[in-house]
Amino acid sequence: MQSVLENVYAYARSAGVWPTVTALVTCLALTAFQLVRFQQQWKSRRYYGEADHQLPFSVISAFGLIVGPGIEYHWYERFRLYKNTDKELFVFRPRIFGQSHFYTRAPEVLRQMNGPGWDKPDWGVEAMRFWGENLVSAKAEPWKRHRRILQPAFNSKTYEMVWNESTRFYHEMVAAEKWPLQSGSTVRLSDCQKWTSRFTLCVILSCGFGIKLGWDEKVQVNKDDPLTLDEGINLQGSNILLVTFKFIRVATDMMRSWFKNSLAEKRALTEREGALLAHQPLGGKDIFTRLVQASDGSEKMSISESEIIGNTWVFFFAGHETAATVLAACFCFLALHKAEQDILHQEVVDVLKQSSEEELQFEHYESLVKTRAAFVEALRMVPPGNILVREAVEDTVLQVPVFEGGVQIEKKSVPVKKGSILVGDMIGIQYNPRLYPEPEKFQPSRWYGTTGDEAYSAFSLGNRVCIGKKFALMEGVCFLANVMRDYEVEPWLQHGETLEMWKERVLNEVKCELTMTLVSSPVTFRRR
Repeated sequence: MQSVLENVYAYARSAGVWPTVTALVTCLALTAFQLVRFQQQWKSRRYYGEADHQLPFSVISAFGLIVGPGIEYHWYERFRLYKNTDKELFVFRPRIFGQSHFYTRAPEVLRQMNGPGWDKPDWGVEAMRFWGENLVSAKAEPWKRHRRILQPAFNSKTYEMVWNESTRFYHEMVAAEKWPLQSGSTVRLSDCQKWTSRFTLCVILSCGFGIKLGWDEKVQVNKDDPLTLDEGINLQGSNILLVTFKFIRVATDMMRSWFKNSLAEKRALTEREGALLAHQPLGGKDIFTRLVQASDGSEKMSISESEIIGNTWVFFFAGHETAATVLAACFCFLALHKAEQDILHQEVVDVLKQSSEEELQFEHYESLVKTRAAFVEALRMVPPGNILVREAVEDTVLQVPVFEGGVQIEKKSVPVKKGSILVGDMIGIQYNPRLYPEPEKFQPSRWYGTTGDEAYSAFSLGNRVCIGKKFALMEGVCFLANVMRDYEVEPWLQHGETLEMWKERVLNEVKCELTMTLVSSPVTFRRR
């Protein structure tokens, strides 16, 4: 084909008809584009009906990411997208190019799209498969297998270890980073998430993978290179779509080598202690040990080396990045709400008064209702997972609630054809006034007394609810309670900046990579 094109090019140049050939090729390309566009529009109307919203390009397409509004569209349009409407299911159609989608902000629909008849589209999980198939990227039966293998590792013993290690790392952080111990003294953090990320990484390394380290102890990916494990995870997670670039690829290759070496070491340890480990219940082992042992298990419980590495990376990244994001956001919201800080501080004081212990214990978790509520409210207002994408794997029907004046009047059956795309707008759900009155306000009290699995929709709903939900709640509540016991938090204002200006700069600016985070979280902690 290339030689034919070269011959045509040479002939056109020698015959002096190159402009004509160029014009012809351009016309053919435009005609092909229009034909594809017409086919897309016809398919869109056949599959989805008339559009509720239109943009030049789909926000979840390559064109939308590069020249369109980008994935941050859902965040910046969260107050305008659903304004003056009670509709819970929408049709988005690109004006210029791309595939139409259903969009929903209803948890009732979210629960259905995580059930039978729906699954993740292949194009939506390719980035997560870079390291190997894993719980996040797997579909259908493989997903069930991954879930069966991993679920027993998330148990009460694990959560108690998470609490104890979270307490240890908090105190080590205060000592190592020289946080003030004298009342009234302060420490300023230009980006609070730098510290919350370090905290959650230490917890997942210790509790998830048995790597015991101190707060200021770094884990090198390669003994001959200064790259540390947390740097490698953050670099690769922030550039998952750019792994072909040499400097990122080199770091990624080093990370892959570290994962393989760690796997070999864990397998050797398992073999040496085989007799002892064989008599231990699988549910009592850390995530990494369970994955390694599953590689030698039965067909229903077996897992390949690439799948071990894939799951390891997912838990390293998702296991610390999401909780770190929520903690940083929570401190920023609390910085603007002194009364809420006082409520949390008093709750911790009251819990300790009723106990003979000087430190908060694992058993105190259930009593820290208001602290947990503040963490979950920050999760609602800045959800790390901003969209959820599913594809209909068969013709199906969605039962969509219909509201009028905020009151449900019926359920509407919406036929959905195989191949249709449904996007769960997780930000739209968290800012749905039907669910959360005055959603723009930070009100932890809306969560008082709410602890059920179905309550925290930011962790998803239905069969695919986040497996690490309790893990994240445990470390987040523990860290937040310890900080609120000892410190107050205030906005770190720039010169001449007002509180409203700080709020707009900090709490309205986000970046979306694999997860959504605040661009910055500048705060000051003052010792009580």
